Amino acid sequence: MVQLLYCMADNKIWTPKLTPSNKPLYLQIVDALAHDISEGRLSIGDKLPPQRQLAWHLNINHSTVTKAFQQAAKQHLIAGEVGRGTYVLGQSAEAELFNLKQFTQKKNIDLSTHVPIYNQDNNDLEESLNALTQSTEGVNQYLEYPSRHTLSTINLAAAKWLTQLGYSIAAKQCIVTTAAQNALFVSLLNSCKKDEVILVDEFTFPGMKAIAKQLELKLYGIKMDEQGITPEELDLAIRTTGAKVLVSDPTWQNPTATSMGKARQQAIIEVICHRKILFIEEYVIGALSNNPPISATIKSQSVLITSFAKAVSPGVRFAVIAGEHNLITQLSHESHITSWQLSPLMAKIACLWIDKGITKARQTWQRTEINKRYALYKKLFPDHNYPYNKTVCSHVWLPVTLSGEEACEQLALKGVTVVPASLFAVGRNISQFIRVSLTAAKSQQELNVALTILKNSQLIAAEN
Repeated sequence: MVQLLYCMADNKIWTPKLTPSNKPLYLQIVDALAHDISEGRLSIGDKLPPQRQLAWHLNINHSTVTKAFQQAAKQHLIAGEVGRGTYVLGQSAEAELFNLKQFTQKKNIDLSTHVPIYNQDNNDLEESLNALTQSTEGVNQYLEYPSRHTLSTINLAAAKWLTQLGYSIAAKQCIVTTAAQNALFVSLLNSCKKDEVILVDEFTFPGMKAIAKQLELKLYGIKMDEQGITPEELDLAIRTTGAKVLVSDPTWQNPTATSMGKARQQAIIEVICHRKILFIEEYVIGALSNNPPISATIKSQSVLITSFAKAVSPGVRFAVIAGEHNLITQLSHESHITSWQLSPLMAKIACLWIDKGITKARQTWQRTEINKRYALYKKLFPDHNYPYNKTVCSHVWLPVTLSGEEACEQLALKGVTVVPASLFAVGRNISQFIRVSLTAAKSQQELNVALTILKNSQLIAAEN
């Protein structure tokens, strides 16, 4: 089925090819869109036709096109702007982490993304909702915009949570929002200009690469060793590029799982202070480590970003930007892109969990389970002592006999989904490695099955 459609920006003809498939029609449209972006037939910034026009040209229901656009937006292929239309963002390898996988012929065990372990026996949310429903005030109040008093209360809870994490800060120096990704986006939006160089670890989390693409920032990867970035390479990168901002996650780094020792932390801090750059510490997975943020000693020259996503619950959308840097003052005047994004009900649940110690209990439970899963990994792979995997963490790297991409394709056919090291590379690439999330499996039993498949696949290389 071939129709001629027009991108409205420059009258470029777009010819989506919907090939016969077992996938639902809306996913076929998404696949066609992704294919044409990757092939260069659609470019970043191209404006797509209105949904109703697209549905008319394809002779399909408008709701199908709407669903396709919604899914394409989730995959970071397109973005809609009220009053202006829908525009192409562009294909990215990191966006593949968010693709739907439930329609594949074979249901794989998915170890590709870092998600917290799901505790099916936990009733924290149900109990909290019941308590709110039965309270004198009820829950209807959470249908309203939050008042200034409410936002102040949320900031107090945020400061209390950060203190529990080892980062003591005043409530007025905390800004709450929905997610670490949004926190990082607005922080970079307000501190960087188009084409500016941002320093990152040479292997960085996909969200950082996605934001750089959206804001048209240039990433420069700093060389790493078994403790993460080195002070010598950081200093060299600053002098070479003239960069003013470093974004790094020094504790349980994503994707390498490295953590800096005390001496390394101090050396990195000395470079940051000497060169007077802004350090944005991404402390999301790090919140699981039981180690405080390293930026706690240089609050005036740094910004901390953390959230509930990995350590507490991804469903309770709650994130914090904190510090004593002037960026915090700047963002405090931009509440429409930070605190006003919060759902009042989710914020209330977050506050309850912080006040009642539930967040701390959930973090402790996660750490205990991660220890068990890491022990399972070491039992099946006792001889793999790659430097990035030496300490307990929620994700590990494994060397493979093929390229990372080829190994992932072969493993997918065997029933396990993982991702190649290239997905995270900024500059240097270690091609023959895959990243495995130990927390993504639904249970220890499922993880054992998946790791056994990896071990018996003949694709995992012997330790060098």
